[in-house]
Amino acid sequence: MPSSSADQHTLSVKVVPNASKTEFAGWLEDGTLKVRIQSPAQDGKANKALVAFLAKQVGVSKNQISILRGQTGRQKVIAFERLSSSQFEQLPRP
Repeated sequence: MPSSSADQHTLSVKVVPNASKTEFAGWLEDGTLKVRIQSPAQDGKANKALVAFLAKQVGVSKNQISILRGQTGRQKVIAFERLSSSQFEQLPRP
């Protein structure tokens, strides 16, 4: 579920690596955003692809996005730093 504070927004994401294409795949019942990533889940490739995809979608630099939890799993908590509310709104809504 998306949440935000004064200077940081967080988002729960479920990543599906090795997909046919990188895309948003909808919302799960618990408010987690599902994202399909074309890259494999090895050597951090899927994590890097996820950060790059999210950065492109909201129009920010990749260094403004980090993975707070879930570096090695499919369930992740993503942090967006120095992001305006209008930029955060570029993500699909549940």
